[in-house]
Amino acid sequence: MRKAQIDCFGFEATSQWFKRRKLEPYLFMHVDDVFYLRYSAAEQGPIHQIDRGTNGELRTMWAYGEWSYAPDLSYVPINETMEVEVE
Repeated sequence: MRKAQIDCFGFEATSQWFKRRKLEPYLFMHVDDVFYLRYSAAEQGPIHQIDRGTNGELRTMWAYGEWSYAPDLSYVPINETMEVEVE
């Protein structure tokens, strides 16, 4: 395992696609007025969270982790990158 800086779709900072490519969602989940989007069938990966802010605006955040734990992950703003453990 090694650490890598990734974007909200899981592309590493060394990839030509880092912050340049968008993927289509693979799965959606709706829990307590929050939507979660998954982009691959991999056990772990980027998960997007879409919810409503206090003024009714839509907010998009993302986290990296297992799909089954999506509501419990720590989310960051969609345009931020994240350092994660990768194989």
